[in-house]
Formats: sequence, structure tokens, C-alpha cells
Amino acid sequence: MKRLILALTAAACVSGPMLVTATDVAAQSRGDRWDRRDDRRDNRRDHRADRRDDRRDNRQRERWDRARHNGYYYRNTWHYGAPPSAYYSDPYYRPGYTAWRRGAYLPRDYRSNGYRVNDYGRYRLRAPPRGYYWYRSGDDYILAAIATGLIFEVIRH
Repeated sequence: MKRLILALTAAACVSGPMLVTATDVAAQSRGDRWDRRDDRRDNRRDHRADRRDDRRDNRQRERWDRARHNGYYYRNTWHYGAPPSAYYSDPYYRPGYTAWRRGAYLPRDYRSNGYRVNDYGRYRLRAPPRGYYWYRSGDDYILAAIATGLIFEVIRH
């Protein structure tokens, strides 16, 4: 008898909540006030995303261009050469140009990416000393050390 009562009680506990249908629960509304609040949140998110996209587009326009830039500012510090691609989305990144000067260092990008002038006689440049090469950056010709990139001479045209 105790087993029968215990089985009926367990069946009633399990089947009771199952009688409430899912449609009754889904039909209940939170009210118009809550729905409007969710819409406003969604609109705010959309506006933020639009602003982010606009900033991203502006930065895309400011990407580093070899023809116009020879370096960039990052956190108000000047660096010669192309920036890492991760910097393009950083608000502290600004591309720029600074005149080459003696004693500065020519970045590895310029020394390895085909900027070297092999026929220096054609450009009316003297033969470079041993351990140096002539490099071209826009209209400037730069005499720099092969190993370190230390700039020895700059000729502007």
C-alpha cells in the first residue's frame, strides 16, 4: 500500500507541470513598455556600430602609402617604415612623412623591398663606399649602411 501511494504521488508530481502547454507560456506578454525599451537598446547598438564603421572607414583612408609616407606616428612617437597591420585600427596611429636625415636609420622594409639603386650612374650618384648602398624613396636618394641602415647621406631632388 505504501508503494502504491508513493508511486501515485510521484506520477502526480511529474505529470502536473506537463499539463501546462508551451503556448500558454509563450502567449504571455511582458507589456509594451518592455518591448519599446528593447527597441531603443537595439537602436543604440546600431548607432554605435555605425559610428565604429565610420571611424574604421576614416582609418582605411589613412592607411600607409609608400608614395606619400615614409613613417607613422604611434602614441605620439615617430617610427620610420610601414606599421604593423594591427595598428591600422588603433586610434593612436597616424601615417605621416618626415624628411630623411643623416644619422637616422633606414627601416628594413626599404632595405629589402626593392628600393635599392643598382645603376647609380644613371641618377648621377657617386659609387657607394664598401658596406653602403644607395636607396630611393620618392625623389630622395639615401646612402645607408647595408647591415644597420644608418643613413650616411641624403640627396633631395
